[in-house]
Amino acid sequence: MNWRRLGWAGLELEAGGETIVVDHLLDPGILLTRFFGEERDELVVPEPGRALAGLVTHLHRDHTDVAAIGAALTPDGVVLRPPRKTAETPLDEFATGEAESAFAVGGLRTRSCAAGDRTEIGPFTLTALSASDGLGSPQISWLVEADERRVLHAGDTMWHGAWWDINAAHGRVDLAFLPGNGVEINFPQWQPPAAVPAVMTPEQSVEAAHALQARTLVPIHYNRTFEHPDHYRPAADARTHISELAAQRAIEVCFAEPGQWHELD
Repeated sequence: MNWRRLGWAGLELEAGGETIVVDHLLDPGILLTRFFGEERDELVVPEPGRALAGLVTHLHRDHTDVAAIGAALTPDGVVLRPPRKTAETPLDEFATGEAESAFAVGGLRTRSCAAGDRTEIGPFTLTALSASDGLGSPQISWLVEADERRVLHAGDTMWHGAWWDINAAHGRVDLAFLPGNGVEINFPQWQPPAAVPAVMTPEQSVEAAHALQARTLVPIHYNRTFEHPDHYRPAADARTHISELAAQRAIEVCFAEPGQWHELD
């Protein structure tokens, strides 16, 4: 299995000549003008019309770009996404309404997957796993298996207690793509603000990799691609902290540059 980061939290995986994308983003929308930081990732365009599936961990705008996903998919490709809430609130409209509307009119095949759901597509086995969202939106992580290798993509989950369950149920993962920018948020809609990170901190990211017994931690959603002085404040120097903490746990870390292919052997 081969892999490359597509920037921010985006990932492309290849096995048996087939590909899938995860949390693919090209156009940040309104985030471009208000939240796009100066220390940013390049956002990489995969080969159009090739991906068998587009996996989505959650529908926040920095993880779900419906147009980009559609362009990456084959004509009969499918989007695997978390289910909608049974009872949605005005806050859900702020958090996920743009992506939901785009899916509704975009003509893409979509399938809702809850934690534990397993799907076979081409050479890939795709399993939805537990996750916890900092704004209360539906969120899942994805386990991708192919070529006798396991890759976990955890979106922008907060810390939760299912890491040990994942390891016990599925075995050791080869690559754990985990967020770690420990961002503090203060959006006008979510008031009063809470002084609790809405995404895993560098320490939590490393400890999640440790609990998973991951062979390699690949940080995603860890840099300052997005930031805002009032509303979205990522942890300072997260990369250095992740490196130092991982060294203490003897965990291998790969800070992969967007666009560079790697072989998982």
